[in-house]
Amino acid sequence: MALVTLQYRSEALMKNTLVHLVVPSCDEVHAPLCTYKTLYMLHGLSEDAGSWIRKTNAERYATERDLILVMPSADRSMYCDGVLGQNYFTHVTQELPVYLEWLFGISRKREKNYIMGFSMGGYGAARAALIYPDRYAAWGSFSGPLDLEPMLSTLDDEARLSFPFLLRCADEVDRTPMNPVNLLDSETQKELKGYIVCGTDDDLLFCSKRFQERSERLSLDNRFIYPNGLRHDWAYVDKELPAFFDFVLGV
Repeated sequence: MALVTLQYRSEALMKNTLVHLVVPSCDEVHAPLCTYKTLYMLHGLSEDAGSWIRKTNAERYATERDLILVMPSADRSMYCDGVLGQNYFTHVTQELPVYLEWLFGISRKREKNYIMGFSMGGYGAARAALIYPDRYAAWGSFSGPLDLEPMLSTLDDEARLSFPFLLRCADEVDRTPMNPVNLLDSETQKELKGYIVCGTDDDLLFCSKRFQERSERLSLDNRFIYPNGLRHDWAYVDKELPAFFDFVLGV
């Protein structure tokens, strides 16, 4: 596979931004890129687009499966709009897919597109897929805060300064669309498949468990995996990635 580093000016972000792509090399291309499945991979807090390349074997896993990877950068935005005037949610879910289709011919068809993330990225991937189930065939969260209520109740002073856009919804956490668990819908998401992973020793485990309770009440097609003893780190993410990639290919 080939690693493409793309730097360009984003209108949604009103600044230059960086995205990495893993695409077939010239000797590996069997068909136009529009025929390949594409997985958007969202990094965690304090990380960037290169984290998936530096801290996991995602490129090798994609090579073995003929899967296109798209890895955008989102700073510490939680993939939300209106962060210092920058619209990261719009950038990832609307602007970037349109740009990549125009630039490389990467398909925007639902059956060709998937999204996942680690930690903060799991939160972003959940909101993207649950708000736009017509754009993604499946989604994944690795240690994502899928229910904000436990997290908002334990924020320290530093976190309160970092995430004022989330604190504004604290009083309506049980109904705000900023909280992924509130976005679960048995009608619009009946064809959407989710893959949620969180280690049993992860501080965010409770968030995934609460999300699972609501998901099961609505009989949604979400798979929940809780590896025993694993914590909130890239080592476990890399270990679990191949199974998620196979899940994507099987959808």
